[in-house]
Amino acid sequence: PAVASGIKVSIHQCRSRCGVAKNLEPMQQSSNYSAGNSNDQDQIQMIQNSNEEQLYTTIEDAHRSQHQYEHEEWNPDVIAYLRAVIPMSPFVSYLCYKIQIMALPYLGLQMLSIPFALKLRDQSGWIRWPSAFVIVALLGGIKTSSIQLYFENDNVAIKGMFYAFTALWECSNAVYIFGGRDLMDRFGINNYQRALFAALCPAQIKFTAQAFPRDQWVRGLLHIGGYLSTFFVLRLVLRYVAETIEMYAVLEAEAIVICVSCLVHVWNVPPLLYQMFMIGYRVQVIYPYGSIYLSTSSRDFWSKWSRPASSLIRHMFYYPLGGRGRAFLSIPLMFLLNASSHYGVSEALVGDKSEVGWNSVFGTLGLVAAIEVYCDGIFERIDTGDGTRLTNKWWARIRFVLAAASLRFAAYTLLHKCLNSSLHSLLG
Repeated sequence: PAVASGIKVSIHQCRSRCGVAKNLEPMQQSSNYSAGNSNDQDQIQMIQNSNEEQLYTTIEDAHRSQHQYEHEEWNPDVIAYLRAVIPMSPFVSYLCYKIQIMALPYLGLQMLSIPFALKLRDQSGWIRWPSAFVIVALLGGIKTSSIQLYFENDNVAIKGMFYAFTALWECSNAVYIFGGRDLMDRFGINNYQRALFAALCPAQIKFTAQAFPRDQWVRGLLHIGGYLSTFFVLRLVLRYVAETIEMYAVLEAEAIVICVSCLVHVWNVPPLLYQMFMIGYRVQVIYPYGSIYLSTSSRDFWSKWSRPASSLIRHMFYYPLGGRGRAFLSIPLMFLLNASSHYGVSEALVGDKSEVGWNSVFGTLGLVAAIEVYCDGIFERIDTGDGTRLTNKWWARIRFVLAAASLRFAAYTLLHKCLNSSLHSLLG
């Protein structure tokens, strides 16, 4: 606002200066300044040119000031830190209450993860990868053992909420150690003040050139609120027909996907509250979940599902194994390792590792992802004009069917085989 008002003042001054030249125009027509008096006309022309140069110089200075303001590095102050702590304080208080002494090492590792990533950002992957893996293993071990010790009398819903929220927080912080300088520069984390500030958010944040607008936050509020409201309406309706739907696996799988697509937005609420306190600051929160029900491909689904975890898995396994260039190796191993990392989830929530269930879920999703990557290389081409991907319509339809079918199979298997639950239990 200060820069905008400064620009307005500068332009007003420019117009005032131009007024000098405008006031001189009648002088050209005045009888006191005849057309034949070339010296006077030359003097008038010089004054007009001088004022025009001052006008352009002042406007350029104003735009330059605005450019410097937008790209000036902003670092959090004490007020910003306090505003960041407020939305996290209820969860941190609950975490300290539930896991007691275990909260101290857990919170310490969380807060030091991104500053540690900043320290190692220029090191080779041979140093960063094992360092990040140790931190991820320590955080996961503390969390899993705490759930088994202190949540044994709580139901699966409470355990699941706690596990998912902490997992998103862990992934959001640890991924920067794997990603190194490239990832940290992409999110604008270039000093320890920003690193500590980013560690306070339960999702990934990006430092931007301009302040986050209020209207964009309102759109996010309506988006998330709409999905959660839809879930509660569906919950009331489907409870009366759940037993009938469960008789048909296809219908139950569809109902599970619809409900989960709405329910996952509950984990967008803490980042939404964080963003509310950051309105007016140059900080943008990346919400963990998008509209997964509307996914048009496997790639589209993984760009919307648990974004911090997906980013962590890519930097942890996919890129080091060769990425797209070695998809025949990187994709199967990535999904296999991802499946094995979820054994502890079932053990912590329901007391059973459910290896077969998790292997079926990620095996199916991995197979579809591999087919899509391989066929995209054949049926997709890059537009040389603007760099967009152009896909054959028939392959786009097949890709959509494969993604939709694999998602429904995975959701059905996840609920029944991995969590030993059903649609009726999901609806409460």
